[in-house]
Amino acid sequence: MGDVEGETSTRVHRHARSVVWVETTAGRWAVADVSDFRQFVLNGTSGLLWQSFDGHATDDAIVEHVLGRYPDHPESARADCRSLIDELLLLRLLEPTHPEPDHEQAPDAGMEL
Repeated sequence: MGDVEGETSTRVHRHARSVVWVETTAGRWAVADVSDFRQFVLNGTSGLLWQSFDGHATDDAIVEHVLGRYPDHPESARADCRSLIDELLLLRLLEPTHPEPDHEQAPDAGMEL
């Protein structure tokens, strides 16, 4: 399956602005799009993946973080996580953002003129 919007190693997403969510006591995530009242329930790995989208980490970094929590994961788990990310995008529950540049400030940055 191809990526919805580019290479996963550089893709960065956050929760869509029209989406609200809450973690339940049963370890599930109730997710709702308030723009059209669609509702979803995520649990287990999908819930862990969902809570990891912060608008800064790349999709690959998130997948590796999630898989790190399950050291005996099946070989198909990486592809399953990427497919779920693509599905969340198609459902408009995630929206793209861009990673912040990783550079040091210039020596005179922040100086008053």
